[in-house]
Amino acid sequence: MSASTTPKVSRQDIRQIISDNFNDTDYRFSNDEILGYLNEMDRYKAANLDVLDFEDVLLEMEESGFLRPIAQNFNTRYYKIMTELESKTCKDCNTVSWFAEAEEPKLCPRCRSKNMA
Repeated sequence: MSASTTPKVSRQDIRQIISDNFNDTDYRFSNDEILGYLNEMDRYKAANLDVLDFEDVLLEMEESGFLRPIAQNFNTRYYKIMTELESKTCKDCNTVSWFAEAEEPKLCPRCRSKNMA
């Protein structure tokens, strides 16, 4: 995906879903389960999403070392998280974001500030 392409699904929405529902390093979850939570959100209900619509976001999380793929069956991928997510609030724009401890730099997705607490 090019830097100018906007994904159909917000990275922040996926991070919040993982934080709220799967934030345990011993828990296994799938992209289909994430899709189920996305489909419950008003902004995605009419989008007719497929797991391929946010695959690029999950691949980024794999590359960062946050998500570890543990199995795959056709388009269903199973994951475990390497470290739990914690919420951080941007001191410049007050946006709440979720990060794994090892992820650096922790930049606000809205204003790109490093001023996260």
